[in-house]
Amino acid sequence: MILHHESYGEGPPLIILHGLFGSLENWRTMSRKLGRYYRACAIDLRNSGRSPHGEVFNYQIMADDIKVFMDAQSINTTCLLGHSMGGKVAMEFALDRPDRVE
Repeated sequence: MILHHESYGEGPPLIILHGLFGSLENWRTMSRKLGRYYRACAIDLRNSGRSPHGEVFNYQIMADDIKVFMDAQSINTTCLLGHSMGGKVAMEFALDRPDRVE
């Protein structure tokens, strides 16, 4: 699944994940500020914001979506920042792929 995202700044990558019923818009102001120090990538998780919707909706599939995003953006490793549901996606990703997380 190709996720909608917005990126700000340059530097080490930071992926920002919103909470349930949210979108990257919840993080836009902070993403811009973090863009001073990072390549801040705010993502609309599946079934949210402007990202596509799918029938499957669980933490594992959303963590897999983050891997697809990272591969498409040529991001080998990243820091993750997540709120609520986004935090759980970040934890699932880190548990499944510790080599891809800073």
